[in-house]
Amino acid sequence: AGLVNYYRSGDQLAGHVDDAEVDMSKPIVSVSLGCPCVFLLGGRSRDVAPTAVLMRSGDAIVLTGPSRRCYHGVPRIFVAGEGCVDGDGVRLGCPEWLGNPDAWAEEPDVARYIAGGRVNVSVRVV
Repeated sequence: AGLVNYYRSGDQLAGHVDDAEVDMSKPIVSVSLGCPCVFLLGGRSRDVAPTAVLMRSGDAIVLTGPSRRCYHGVPRIFVAGEGCVDGDGVRLGCPEWLGNPDAWAEEPDVARYIAGGRVNVSVRVV
């Protein structure tokens, strides 16, 4: 099954465990496009401090094995106008080639839409 979510600036995905599937031994593959985000991966209980990972457009996360039963969430989306930078001083926002309406001459609204948020596609066996 596939699930597509769209997140705008200010949206969050609270910490949770994807446990509705019958066979938890199967992985979840998640790919994101658009604005970067902070992805938190914790442990099997909320008492375990999560590890923060900066996900950029095109990055993927695979939850498999023990990580399949770990809490995870997205507390922050970074859009270009916020002026945030990563540890190397690189501006955080949607990649220019993806969020520039001039690059999408036939569909400029697509670029405007994705420039203001993040699209996440996750695939799993249900």
